[in-house]
Amino acid sequence: MNELLTMVPLPVLVIIAVLIVISIIWMGYSYLKNRTLDEIRGDVYQLVLRAEHTYRASSSGKQKMKWVVSQARKLLPGWLQLIISDEMMQKIVQVWFDEVKDLLDDGKMNGSQKR
Repeated sequence: MNELLTMVPLPVLVIIAVLIVISIIWMGYSYLKNRTLDEIRGDVYQLVLRAEHTYRASSSGKQKMKWVVSQARKLLPGWLQLIISDEMMQKIVQVWFDEVKDLLDDGKMNGSQKR
């Protein structure tokens, strides 16, 4: 494999890399064009509610989050699942969950949950 790469000129490798990056960006744009961020967020909120009802034990927060993250990743197209790791998805879900908690405590998104 190493010998094959040394046979290909560097400009060709750069062009191939640029084409791959452009393709990934185009596929991401196409996905988001068909589904708005609010729709995706709504789907994740539904998963959070299902997790709350499925895992009733109060000490099962980590189990709930793990389930929500795994289900949320399944909502993504296959190619995007390769790019977004469980850790990245968990951070996204946590941010959205914190925003919901902030909204629910006093009806405003004002960071009152962080105080």
